[in-house]
Amino acid sequence: MPAAPPVPEAPPVPRPKSVDTAFSLWMANAGLNVLGFVVSIIFGRDAMRAAARTSLEQSHQSLAAENIDKVVSAALILSGVFTVIFFGLYLLFAFKMRAGRNWARITLTVLGGIGIVMSLVSLRGGGAGIVVVLTIVQVLLIGGAIVFMFVRDSAGYFTASNRPR
Repeated sequence: MPAAPPVPEAPPVPRPKSVDTAFSLWMANAGLNVLGFVVSIIFGRDAMRAAARTSLEQSHQSLAAENIDKVVSAALILSGVFTVIFFGLYLLFAFKMRAGRNWARITLTVLGGIGIVMSLVSLRGGGAGIVVVLTIVQVLLIGGAIVFMFVRDSAGYFTASNRPR
């Protein structure tokens, strides 16, 4: 019996502009997150020291200034490790979304929604003008990215990209 001819693979689905726009918005937000972290390290270290001292004084504990510095440094390092891990996963999800993976689109939507809620809650507390502006910009970037991932062209792309070929 002759062997069956190989089944030709379906051509790749062209990626719509809306998916590229969503990807660009995610990348811009990622850049702002990194910038925000760097700014918080540069300008937030003294505030962290002061908060640690105040907390220790209120609990009637004492700690040498050098130990407070060590605690603040350890907190910043731990925060940096989590930031790098989160940033790597964030990039992975964004690139997979751009490649048409629906699971990545859903993951970004959930994480983005959580980010929007947390940002809006943080805005209730006020803060420095630049922080408020950056937070609002990030909310708009995330919201826009989510919308662009679900417009008709994008939805068709994700449906077609996830069909068995």
